[in-house]
Amino acid sequence: MQLDRWACAGVALLLAACASTHLRSEWRDAQDAAGPVRKMAVFVAAQDSRVCRFAEDQLALNLSARNRVDARAGNRLGLGADVSTPALRDKLSREGFDGALLARLVSRDTSTQYHPPQTNWVGGWGGWGPGYRSFYSYYPYAYTTPGYTTLTTRVVVEVLLYRLPEGKMVWNAVTETVDPRSSAELVEGLEGVVDDSLRKQGLLLPRS
Repeated sequence: MQLDRWACAGVALLLAACASTHLRSEWRDAQDAAGPVRKMAVFVAAQDSRVCRFAEDQLALNLSARNRVDARAGNRLGLGADVSTPALRDKLSREGFDGALLARLVSRDTSTQYHPPQTNWVGGWGGWGPGYRSFYSYYPYAYTTPGYTTLTTRVVVEVLLYRLPEGKMVWNAVTETVDPRSSAELVEGLEGVVDDSLRKQGLLLPRS
């Protein structure tokens, strides 16, 4: 049936939908001229320690895999995420780190939107389409989609890059991810945006 084909197409489009991550804002220190970071400690500030460890591991792994940078998860180093602490900066510097990346959750909001029912008309049969027929013969080719409600989740994350050993912030970005289906998808989208931005700003080496 024509209606079944339209319904299946709609389901396919819904299943194909995925999360998207984009930059809301970005700042770069115009005075910084130290060049690309070569060894980076990655920290994630989150209330749930399991989420924190997972996000740090995945973010560091993805950055290392896609770039010429040695990225290490902060939890693997046994360190806190407060780069303002001189002892932390000194320890990282002694181990060869010249940069620290910090990501923190700013907000997670879910909104609801109602979509009312809609009547649709299935189009034509050659040159003598349904417009040439009477209402009674045309009407069976109309169908109505029921009303439905959609939920949209927006996750806002702030990401900051610090130079070591100074602990000076040289780059900052605010990202927004729409409808992440998992923590892994959220981190993957975040890493992609951060990766692109840092390379464009000269803070990561060009990919080989």
